[in-house]
Amino acid sequence: MPVTPPPEYIVRPRLPGSRGQRVLATLLGMALLTASFALGWALAPHTTPPASRAAADTRELRALKQQLAILRSDRQVTRVATDALRRTLADRGAEIESLRADLAFYTRLIGGDERTPGLSVAAFGLRALPGTRGYTFVVTLLQTARGGTPVHGTLHLALEGVQNGRAVRYGWAQLADAQQRDGLPFAFKYFQQLHGMLVLPAGFVPARIHLDLKPEGGAALTRDLPWASALAGKDTTHVPQNP
Repeated sequence: MPVTPPPEYIVRPRLPGSRGQRVLATLLGMALLTASFALGWALAPHTTPPASRAAADTRELRALKQQLAILRSDRQVTRVATDALRRTLADRGAEIESLRADLAFYTRLIGGDERTPGLSVAAFGLRALPGTRGYTFVVTLLQTARGGTPVHGTLHLALEGVQNGRAVRYGWAQLADAQQRDGLPFAFKYFQQLHGMLVLPAGFVPARIHLDLKPEGGAALTRDLPWASALAGKDTTHVPQNP
């Protein structure tokens, strides 16, 4: 029976810097790598992820839109309030002017302004008819004679102005319609309003208005008014009618 020879052992000397040193070097390298990564992270600028940044921008945009809507709403409310205040002030101004006109009218009616008693023109209003050369007018006549004697007569109106470069005058018969060409009759005790209409001739530019009052049994009365002033004058329809 053959005999198995014993194993051979080879003895090798352990070199310096063996396994322990290698492990230590490996750990040291990993530590240096980790430190380098951490240092680079600390020094590098941190940026917000795109999704988070988009969400933040959306929230900011929504907040700005809300603020803008609030400001616009406040501005609109302020504008409405300002317009309402202006209209109120304008209405109050018109009301004050109307009351002043009423006061002046009734003061003259009772003779409280110490003017010469008799027939007079208290007010004259002129309005254009849109799209035509026609105008409507309202004349308020007043009598301040004490005792209240009724007065009767007719009113005629004439215009002076320029036509084709020449000064011309048109009488009432040339301006009024067929029903009013004989004049506007009046008959009252204290005051009365007369309504009429006139049509300007083609090419005629009026400058002045002449009112001729011819009471029965009394002296005629003439009053001249600038056309522009009468056209821009105050409305006289607030004066009550004589029943």
